[in-house]
Amino acid sequence: MQATHLAKVVSSHLVSKGILLIEFQLVEPAQVDFKAGQYLAVFLPDSDKQSYYSIASSPNKNSTVELLVKEDKLGAGASYLFSLEDGDEVQFAMPMGDAFLREDRGGNIVFIAGASGASYIRSMIHYLDEADQLAGREVHYFLGAREEDELLEIDYMHQLAKKYAGFHFIPALSDQDDWDGHSGLITDVVNKLMGDDLSGWDAYSAGSPAMVEAVAKTLIEEKKLAAKNFYSDFYNPE
Repeated sequence: MQATHLAKVVSSHLVSKGILLIEFQLVEPAQVDFKAGQYLAVFLPDSDKQSYYSIASSPNKNSTVELLVKEDKLGAGASYLFSLEDGDEVQFAMPMGDAFLREDRGGNIVFIAGASGASYIRSMIHYLDEADQLAGREVHYFLGAREEDELLEIDYMHQLAKKYAGFHFIPALSDQDDWDGHSGLITDVVNKLMGDDLSGWDAYSAGSPAMVEAVAKTLIEEKKLAAKNFYSDFYNPE
């Protein structure tokens, strides 16, 4: 695989427990065309290896790229990205992935993410908001985490729920008792709250492969979602 883009770090900061948001300015070429929901490869220095990350930013920002990176001291990719400082240069291969947002469908959507899988969903929701495509449709976003301080952009999501009548943000925690919201596995919360006929809906999911597979089976087998309308880079039910 060959690198296609050179970029430099503009800023980086923690946005939740163990999750770093890094913004890169593209250098060569200075812009990139991609679709919300695609991903890229980060080239690791002094190595022939790459690490893969969902592009967390909206395609409207085609001169910058944002990544959400979960801290992992044993992972070469996370260790490298956490070590970067402002001005450091990084090489990418991008864009990649077929589980991108299907804009032409224009119907109702359910998003399901576990922890750092929210990076995949973030790009699509930000883009839909910017393009005024959240109005006039039902959009349910289920975000699972162990504890509240792992949840991403909850203030922004609650603002969208006030802005759009059909936008519903449902965070759920699996390991925190002093929590007034939904608790348990995100798959169970989805099964409990979503209607029984999602035959006309699209679904997008990211997280652990086991979680994504469980979500797909729940939606397809119990909620009548068409398998061809389930999108994820981790699991293809067809």
